[in-house]
Amino acid sequence: EQDNRYYGLHALCPVFEAINIQEAKDVIKYGFEFSETHGAIVMMRTTTRLNHARGDLVLGEITKIEDRIYDFDKDRSRWTFLPTNARVQRVKQLERYELMKSLSNEFPFTKLKVNDGAKVGIISSGIPYSYVNDALLKLDYLDKVSLLKLGMVFPQPEKLMEKLYENCDKIIIVEELEPFHEDFAKKLAFELDMKVEIVGKKFFPRNAELNLNKTINGLTKALGIANPFVDLPIDTKSFHHASPRPPVLCPGCSHRNTFYALKLMEKRLGVNFVYSSDIGCYTLGYYKPSEAIDTCICMGASIGMANGIAKLHNGPVLAIIGDSTFFHTGVPGLINAVYNQNNVIVIILDNSATAMTGFQPHPGTGDKITGEAGTKVPLEQIVKGAGITEEHLWVVDANELKQTTKAIEEAVNMPGPNVIISRHICTLLESRIKRGMKITPVEIDYDKCNNCMICIKNFGCPAITIKEGKVSIIERQCRGCNVCIEICPFDAISPKE
Repeated sequence: EQDNRYYGLHALCPVFEAINIQEAKDVIKYGFEFSETHGAIVMMRTTTRLNHARGDLVLGEITKIEDRIYDFDKDRSRWTFLPTNARVQRVKQLERYELMKSLSNEFPFTKLKVNDGAKVGIISSGIPYSYVNDALLKLDYLDKVSLLKLGMVFPQPEKLMEKLYENCDKIIIVEELEPFHEDFAKKLAFELDMKVEIVGKKFFPRNAELNLNKTINGLTKALGIANPFVDLPIDTKSFHHASPRPPVLCPGCSHRNTFYALKLMEKRLGVNFVYSSDIGCYTLGYYKPSEAIDTCICMGASIGMANGIAKLHNGPVLAIIGDSTFFHTGVPGLINAVYNQNNVIVIILDNSATAMTGFQPHPGTGDKITGEAGTKVPLEQIVKGAGITEEHLWVVDANELKQTTKAIEEAVNMPGPNVIISRHICTLLESRIKRGMKITPVEIDYDKCNNCMICIKNFGCPAITIKEGKVSIIERQCRGCNVCIEICPFDAISPKE
């Protein structure tokens, strides 16, 4: 992932970081108070490992704010960045930055522990600090080094770092990704004219996350001590060698059906599609058997990249984007396609959900984030408002294969820009709505099935597997969407009676 600490450096705003979920909650609460007190933007840095963590929390008392008027303050000089005001605000920003540098030394989540006689100091923050703490415990080195834990990772606490330098001959920086702290630590030592050895990325990788093993390995090398956990005998006889399990679309997912239809038409028409995708569940279409994703850069990039590719590529260029992503960042790209008459096919995968990140409502759902009913914004109206005419717009049920393939063929044969809205409710959302209702799974007629494996190799629903050399249905996973019935060339799949 990107090293987002640099955003603080660019914006001269304080960046906070927590070592676990309890501290994350506490730091965020403190961040609101800090922002209010100093009139400063505060950035709370999170990483994948912290975001995916779970555990018990101590919530504490809820602060009640009374007698406060919530309204726009109408401070025109603060909120209107004409050059006249921007020059004044720049001076205030620099003054605020100097204050932040001073406050960094007093930040309540920053801790310096100097151990008597310790000539090595370690600086770390966030999840890497937790690894450092565990590693030092395992190495029985916790009282043999001094340790600076950073809670405010920008600006760094110069006074505390200077004190650490005064007591140490060597400083080890343990951080993930870029040498953000290491570069600053070396710069500060140079400015203070302090002769202290500072190391970091010499022993810890810039690529990927750290873990306990990587941290122990790096620390032992930096400390010049033996790693007691290397080459330990491990009995692997009882290990189960699991097959690779790439992430897959859910059983009954309508996105799979759209991808299957696209690959089917690609073969029938004898052309190669370019698939410019966005970020969502449908990005899993990159994997086998669909292999229907060629690009995925950032949210909203699908239509924009398709616009550029269409200027160079003679064949069909498709932009794959979800409904919530289209509302969020897809509309400008579509307007661009219409305005510049780009020959692209925009396929909006409308499953009526922001499924990948937790089913948050969006304008197409008709629900507000509060749970109250809002005004539903139909995709068709947005698309037409962007300049797509009726003859260049198709709306299909993604679970109807013939309907979907017909729309794809017509769109490919018509100069673009064209839009296909491939619509069917997310299978997880559908299961919530139909909770308690009986789902009829499908079954295999082995008298008709000849093990052609189209349902396995081309369709790839997780509810269809191979058992004892034959295609088999995992009934507890089957959602009863019945799309597999339509793709079977031998009519060997049918609803279970």
